[in-house]
Amino acid sequence: MALARPLRFGNDGWLVGVNRRPGPSWKQSGTRPRTTGGVSHSMEGWKAGGLAVLMGSRAVSWQGSIYQSGEMDQHYSIQTWCWHARGGNSWLWGFEYEGRTGIPLTRAQLLLGDELYDAYQDYALRLRVPGWEHWARHKRTAPWKNAWEHNEVPTSATACPSERMMPMWPLIVAPRAPTPEPPPEEEDELTMGQYEELKKGQANILKVIVAVGEVVRENAALGVMHTAQINFLIKSLVKHHNNGDLHTEAGDAIDSTADDPTMPAEIIQLKEKIEEIEARMIAGVEALSEAIAPPDPVD
Repeated sequence: MALARPLRFGNDGWLVGVNRRPGPSWKQSGTRPRTTGGVSHSMEGWKAGGLAVLMGSRAVSWQGSIYQSGEMDQHYSIQTWCWHARGGNSWLWGFEYEGRTGIPLTRAQLLLGDELYDAYQDYALRLRVPGWEHWARHKRTAPWKNAWEHNEVPTSATACPSERMMPMWPLIVAPRAPTPEPPPEEEDELTMGQYEELKKGQANILKVIVAVGEVVRENAALGVMHTAQINFLIKSLVKHHNNGDLHTEAGDAIDSTADDPTMPAEIIQLKEKIEEIEARMIAGVEALSEAIAPPDPVD
């Protein structure tokens, strides 16, 4: 069954249109008293093994699983107190991402992870669930951090998710692009307010490009992310939540077993794309500045 896109939680805490594969009823502690964040885990294995652990005798459980193919299973309501992150279970939900250390997330997993956080933000703010104030925006830093890796949770002594989530965080925390206003007619003058809003939008996108550059550098050193993922990340960040094509079926996942596609020509092409975007935005700011510049004084 195709996923309903973008992801959305119903009032019962279950994702609409996502396959339900409930975990054992004894592997939960009722309802969390509050929810101030979510945790991303590396499954450190494959779908069959992960489900075997969930359904087995180990005292571990999590809200849902996101597979390399772009499929998802939800095992418990998003408000269930599961057992996935010692020290944080009472205030964090958790999802497992199929794969192992050193294997990058597929494009499908990146996209679904982004949508998952947006879906919970919508759910928390819409229903005013306990802890909803923490979801005004997605944050990776204090105060009110709400996007966590397992290794960052207090008293959780683990390497999980072993750097696998690094490419996903900039995509999640990037501000949603506002719906662009139609350009003014040539004979119209921009008001100061319109000019400031346009300049602000340009500045936000420049910040996003800087964030992409940091991710590219970090992951080049770690060997975690392929060039194809970098290209996808840039496209998604620059047009974040402002392009319906980003929420189509995610079946075109990257084959993580393929050889590293990184080649010098592709790196050069990537650099040229970033420079072209920067040049266009700088030119736009300059043009706007000239449009409202005061006239030269008359002698």
